[in-house]
Amino acid sequence: MKKIFLYIIFLTAANAAVAQQTPVNENYFMDKYSLAPSYAGNYNPKSVQMGYRKDWSGISGGPQTARLAYNDKLPFMKNAGFGGKIIFDRAGIFSQLYALASYSYNITIAGDHNLIFGLSMGAYKNRLNLLDYYNDPGYNLDPALTNNDINSKVKFMSDFSAVWQWQGAKAGISFTNITINDANYKTFDTKYKPLANYQIHGSYLWAVTDNWDVEPLVIIRGGKYILHQFEIASQVTYMKKVHGSLLYRDGGILGAGAALTLGGIQIGYNFNFSTAIEMGAYNNHEVSLGFNLAELIKAR
Repeated sequence: MKKIFLYIIFLTAANAAVAQQTPVNENYFMDKYSLAPSYAGNYNPKSVQMGYRKDWSGISGGPQTARLAYNDKLPFMKNAGFGGKIIFDRAGIFSQLYALASYSYNITIAGDHNLIFGLSMGAYKNRLNLLDYYNDPGYNLDPALTNNDINSKVKFMSDFSAVWQWQGAKAGISFTNITINDANYKTFDTKYKPLANYQIHGSYLWAVTDNWDVEPLVIIRGGKYILHQFEIASQVTYMKKVHGSLLYRDGGILGAGAALTLGGIQIGYNFNFSTAIEMGAYNNHEVSLGFNLAELIKAR
């Protein structure tokens, strides 16, 4: 009976997990590498970026995402960059871990028009945290079902992107969760294949005056079995140090962000909420911290 019950949970959860969209991030103005691997080494090189995001803060078990990333130029290869990122995402009993290394190459195609290709490769693993769920004192269930979680085996994964750049304009497309093989779970004789997602983005950095910059950004996300999503955001920057942003996302989601850059240190916060749901039930918070190592060393 226990095994049958666990199989039912597993099959339901696996179907939900493979259709998940790559975790959403709103720190893209500070960390463009989070938009596409093409930006590794081509935007804010020698930069360490850390972030923590909590979605649905008014609901117990809402999604939580932690990120750590670094990108830089390759010193021994002109026009090439590299990066690495680790992403841990958890929602209820589901958790995912991504660990990817990136390579980018910048090609001049005409005048000041550039095409930047990016490729990430690494590993992916997911887990069903049954122990946390069934050991909740508010949930009564046969104790025989609380003695194990379900872990997947490590799976190879890759991302690919291409970004066109001309002066302050950028436009790109990226494909995530690209895999070449099925993955297996350690304790169940079944397979799954995370579905590929795509993301298209376009932005333009407009220097309004010597002190003021404005950067509008448009993002379209989607994938197999995933609803397409449209997002528009804009950031205003004063003296390259003080940043403020607003966003709108499909589903009636509104958000705002603020960031400060001081001597190679970046601190940011983003907040959004759904206008279609009670205010306290669907609030999303994201805090970010960045360090530009080159700027910090120069300041010493």
